[in-house]
Amino acid sequence: MLTLTAMTTEVFQHYLKNAITDYASDKVKNGTWSKNNAHELAVQSYNHFLPNGIDTPNHYLYSIYLKETLIGHTWIFFDSTEKMIFIYDIHIFEKYQNQGYGTLVMTMLEEQAQQLGAKKLSLHVFGYNQRALHAYQKVGYHITDYNLSKEL
Repeated sequence: MLTLTAMTTEVFQHYLKNAITDYASDKVKNGTWSKNNAHELAVQSYNHFLPNGIDTPNHYLYSIYLKETLIGHTWIFFDSTEKMIFIYDIHIFEKYQNQGYGTLVMTMLEEQAQQLGAKKLSLHVFGYNQRALHAYQKVGYHITDYNLSKEL
C-alpha cells in the first residue's frame, strides 16, 4: 500500500539537501547552468520557492511510503487563482524505480489536486530526461512547449 504523508521537518532537511544537489546536477546536465555556480543557484531557487520550508503556503511536501518504508518524496504547489497544481518534484528512490510506484504517485496527486479544487496539473521535465517524459505521457500529460538550444 502506497501512501503520501506530510513531510516532517527532519525529513525535509534531508530531502532539501539531496534535492538541491540533484537540481544543480540536472541544470548542469541540461546545459542551463555551469558546474561552477550550480549549487549556489539551486540553493537560491529553493529559498525562493520555499522561503518558509515545509510551512510555505500552498506548497505541499510529502514523503512517499510503501507500507512503512520510505521510498521517495514529492512536492506540489497549488495556485488557487488558476486552479492549477504544479508538480515540482517526484522522486522515487532508485531501488524502487521501474516498479510502477511513480505512476501510482501521479494518480494520488491527481486525487489530491481534485480535493484541492484544481482543474489542471502541470510539471516540467528536463530535455535530457526522456524516461520521465515517456512516463508522464503514459499517464496522460502532453507537451505544451519546447525550448531548444544549440551550443556554439
